[in-house]
Amino acid sequence: MTLTTVLKTIFTMLTAPVRIRRHPDNPPSGRVHYTPGPLAPSLDQATTKARDIPVAKTPSGGTDGWPDPVLAGCDEPLVDGAPDLRGVWLTYKGPLKGHIERVEQAGDRVVITAGGVIHDMFADGTLEGGVNDVAEGSGAPISVAARFEDGRLNLYPGDKRVVAVTRYLDGDDMVWRWGPWKNRLRRLDAPN
Repeated sequence: MTLTTVLKTIFTMLTAPVRIRRHPDNPPSGRVHYTPGPLAPSLDQATTKARDIPVAKTPSGGTDGWPDPVLAGCDEPLVDGAPDLRGVWLTYKGPLKGHIERVEQAGDRVVITAGGVIHDMFADGTLEGGVNDVAEGSGAPISVAARFEDGRLNLYPGDKRVVAVTRYLDGDDMVWRWGPWKNRLRRLDAPN
């Protein structure tokens, strides 16, 4: 990672609360975004596994609106230790209030779509399986390892030992820490 990329990422992270408050996200329309498909009771009974679906990348210039779910039709059950974070979430408390993200999961795979980016990863602890895409806001290239640990999804930039991003359930809320910002999110229901 170059110094310019690091500085760009830090600047984006520090200015995100102002950017999101000025331009809060709009939730996706359409039930397909809100209702995750059923998961098979066991891996043997799954008809479509997470690795059968190609990894999605953020298109050049970001996404326009909310693209269709990447893991639609995938019924591989979540791996042991993975919190079920599936759904559309709104940040209601914290510096990033107004941020909306969609989380998809199957097996050890997680796809987080928000702010014009698609972060598609396998939580297998490797850089190869992690997020290899662009950062939200800055468009700077990122390479992040992902792991499920203690009921959390933890992200490690450059496979370092320091957790930069974590998501976990706390009751009905999801807690999302992104760099210095700790936020609480609630799951949204599909619009009528």
